[in-house]
Amino acid sequence: MRILIQSFLLAYILGYTALSAAPTSEALNASLEALGSPESYDEISALNGVQERYHTGYIALYKRYQETTQEYKEVEQKFIEAGIPTYFALVPYAESKFHPNSRGYGTAGLWQLTKQSGRNFGLTVTKKKDERLSINRSTDAIIHLLLDLKKEFGSWYLVDFAYAAGEGTIHRLIERNGSKKISVLLKDPHFPAGTKAHFAKTLLLDAKIHYSQTNEKEKGE
Repeated sequence: MRILIQSFLLAYILGYTALSAAPTSEALNASLEALGSPESYDEISALNGVQERYHTGYIALYKRYQETTQEYKEVEQKFIEAGIPTYFALVPYAESKFHPNSRGYGTAGLWQLTKQSGRNFGLTVTKKKDERLSINRSTDAIIHLLLDLKKEFGSWYLVDFAYAAGEGTIHRLIERNGSKKISVLLKDPHFPAGTKAHFAKTLLLDAKIHYSQTNEKEKGE
């Protein structure tokens, strides 16, 4: 019995260690590169210590990812087919913890769209039918939005900033700083804190899930 308990405890510790292990700088660099960043993780001082600062929130989202892997893969495939970095398929974890029926303050669904945003994206939003709660319909709408933002901003990381903070906010930040670099924009005191947290947690998830060697070994087993 003692050996069985010890084996269970060892398995639990090893499993928790693998779960809680933050993605490496190399994995974060790969994620940033996929988003079109010309800067590496080490060159972006505003991201220094991001693994520690957002560790608790990131672990909670990663656990939720493990619980919803099958549903996530269906969303991810849509982004792959659209030629959009799979980073964006992970955004719903930061938005709604990947709960398609989630409702916030005036928002709803996987992507937490407002009623007006949903209608602007071609979704039906009425008392009888709310397509913001449809994973397929809302995701298709978001994909169209992201592709439009890509034409407008050029770089995928700027698309993410604009999606979270609004196009006008990001245009003003770029104009005020005379730069589109992540290292410059994130240091601006006017850069929305919520957008920064959204970006950091999604970046950690993306690095862990898509670029971490540890995660790839887990998938292979």
